[in-house]
Amino acid sequence: MTAPTVWPALALSSHPLQRAGAWAVAVMAGRETPVGVSGPDLDGVAARIVDDVVAAACLPKSAASPDWWKVLFAQYPNAKPTHAQRSRDPAPMRASVSALFTADPDGAALVPCTFCAAPAGVVWAKMHLPMFDSTKAVNTLPPATVGWPVCRGCRVAIWALPYGAWLTAGSATVLMCASSVVERRFAARNVRRAGRIQQVGFGGVAADACAETITLLALRALAADAPVDAVLWSFKNDNQEPWLRVTVARQAAARLLARIDTQPALRLGWTRLRRALGRRDKAGHGNTAIARTLFDDEQRTSDRLIRALFAEFRDPPADPYVVDGWRRLGRAYHEEMYGMDVDRLVPARDLITDWITAERNPRGRFNEYAKAAGNAFELNRLLMQASARLLRDGTRPADVSGVTPALMSGGPDGWRLRAQLFFEVVAELVHRDAAIGAKPDPDTQPDDEPMLLDADEEGAYA
Repeated sequence: MTAPTVWPALALSSHPLQRAGAWAVAVMAGRETPVGVSGPDLDGVAARIVDDVVAAACLPKSAASPDWWKVLFAQYPNAKPTHAQRSRDPAPMRASVSALFTADPDGAALVPCTFCAAPAGVVWAKMHLPMFDSTKAVNTLPPATVGWPVCRGCRVAIWALPYGAWLTAGSATVLMCASSVVERRFAARNVRRAGRIQQVGFGGVAADACAETITLLALRALAADAPVDAVLWSFKNDNQEPWLRVTVARQAAARLLARIDTQPALRLGWTRLRRALGRRDKAGHGNTAIARTLFDDEQRTSDRLIRALFAEFRDPPADPYVVDGWRRLGRAYHEEMYGMDVDRLVPARDLITDWITAERNPRGRFNEYAKAAGNAFELNRLLMQASARLLRDGTRPADVSGVTPALMSGGPDGWRLRAQLFFEVVAELVHRDAAIGAKPDPDTQPDDEPMLLDADEEGAYA
């Protein structure tokens, strides 16, 4: 005789929204993992959720809607607490919300939960589910069905989602990762942030941070021992135009962070690039901008970090420390992400650098190279021109025949090689003190800036 299956009070499913909520419940209950959550733990978390929903939904109409209500409206646009004509009486609202998290009714037919497959006797429709169709979409259920079965643990988790997700007033971002440590760190930071939003609104939380930032903070903690990849799911509905965006940080990103953390030149390159991106960003958010360079869209690799470096190198600083830091950062990125052998670029680097510095005014030749650097055809033409000119001038040009096929290849691999070659050439020109740019700024020494957040924000999200 087979023993009956014993189901935990809360399971951790593969559904991104349930998973984020389950981790939030575990953090709020003081448990290490969701499966460690007990029935009384669920009662306590459900009570907090009810209190927070009632407090946000039952303010007088004359009062401005608090930011937490805007969060609830964005994630549960069809629920009673977010309805424009809802009752402002706390008693019936509390009874209505509390009923969402009660145990399955006695005698209810049990069917597998939609999220975790545990026995469920309660069926939910879109009114109670987050990030669902707008009120304009009525016929969303399969024929002859009344909803989706949801067990009690998943019902609490689904409404704990705002605590475990990275929130804006209209969207939520959740994390899926192979490391439970990373997922818990992400949820713990967001639970603390949710408490601040409830107290002081979005205006009282750090502005220059994002879901990517706190994900990298969590990945960095394990980068040296057990690097993992991470997937961010960002959702928005709020009865407007819904969207879903999925971005990925690969395991190599964690290894890159470990290298940056331990090598001063790389760290300098990272922090100075963050400053540069902050100057370009309309809101001045360098932390957000640089964190997002290590995330790619689910369907394609965009190499945002390399593109950011390429843009900065087009008007390179004369500061040798910064230029070397940026070159090393590009090199480390290519080595970790793609296993690139950067040393093979040395002959091409020397050929181009020799050709540029052979001119009395090297700025013109550098500009010519900068225009050709990203284009395979133009770069090939320039390499031929440089070799011929050096040979005519009596200088033996470097032999680039071993690397030119790869440099001239189409697709992303060829572009990455050409980008790294550009970084190498610029760094070599600065090393040779070529008269191309302005004089160095006096601030040329490596610094100890935090990698991902400013000092006060790093402490806030620790």
